[in-house]
Amino acid sequence: MSDAETKYMVELQSQLSAKLAELGFAGDPLARDFVHHLAEIAARCHTLDQESLPLFNTLSAEHRRSFAQLVMEIKSDLDAIQDSITDAQPALQALFGHLLHDESTAE
Repeated sequence: MSDAETKYMVELQSQLSAKLAELGFAGDPLARDFVHHLAEIAARCHTLDQESLPLFNTLSAEHRRSFAQLVMEIKSDLDAIQDSITDAQPALQALFGHLLHDESTAE
């Protein structure tokens, strides 16, 4: 992960943690994992959107070795995104349950 991605992730984690606290979910043991994985997904998608895909679209077709390297970087990012999505699922389900439980007790 690049320095820019790390900075983006740290800032986003802070915002996400604050929102989970507002929702009363910050104390759940899975909250920290959820914040980490969601921020990692967002950071990698941001890099894909802002850097990798524009480079892919502007790189000359003559630079096949550069294309191969870029494609491997994109694959690595997609693999990491997929892993983070899988890892975030239990926390996502817990948050969903927390929100539904709060809604049912408020009625």
